[in-house]
Amino acid sequence: MNNPVEKINNIKDMDDFLNFVVELAKDADEHPEEWTNTSLTDFLGQLASWVDDMSQFDKETDWDNVDYKTFAKMLYMGKIYE
Repeated sequence: MNNPVEKINNIKDMDDFLNFVVELAKDADEHPEEWTNTSLTDFLGQLASWVDDMSQFDKETDWDNVDYKTFAKMLYMGKIYE
């Protein structure tokens, strides 16, 4: 994936987000050697660890106002949606 930080910073709406997720999935398929967390278990565990760590240090994000419920729904629906 070319310049993921720039892509993240340019997400303005749902279409941008969906394009990013599709591109991220494609990157995982095409370049697994570039991924530290290649299993779903590792990926989700490290995602949780990153949120926990960054919520203490990242002052640019308003961690009290992240829509955690919607994000949790998105993750769960990835498990069951056909």
